Amino acid sequence: EQVVKPVVSVYPAASRAHLEGKSSLLCLASAMFPPLVQFSWKRRKENGPLEDLPPAEGEQLKFRELGCTAAIRVIDQDALHTYKYSCYVQHEGGTVDQTEQG
Repeated sequence: EQVVKPVVSVYPAASRAHLEGKSSLLCLASAMFPPLVQFSWKRRKENGPLEDLPPAEGEQLKFRELGCTAAIRVIDQDALHTYKYSCYVQHEGGTVDQTEQG
């Protein structure tokens, strides 16, 4: 079968984490074949360099259903105002990235 790159979207995710001064971002990868993907996150201050986020800084949860895979990243609310976060999805067809809108 033909390799199809994922469609990647980033959304703010509602969770109880915001009560503790945290926010969540949801990265969704869909419509890809084969369905195997790997997620990573980067962030950038305005006019600043792109920074890799270490896996330990936040939680990443993956679930696969109906051909979608998602990762949730928990971050400090203060950091959400300072940085723009980007989700990178690695796939057999190449890497696709998407930046949160906000």
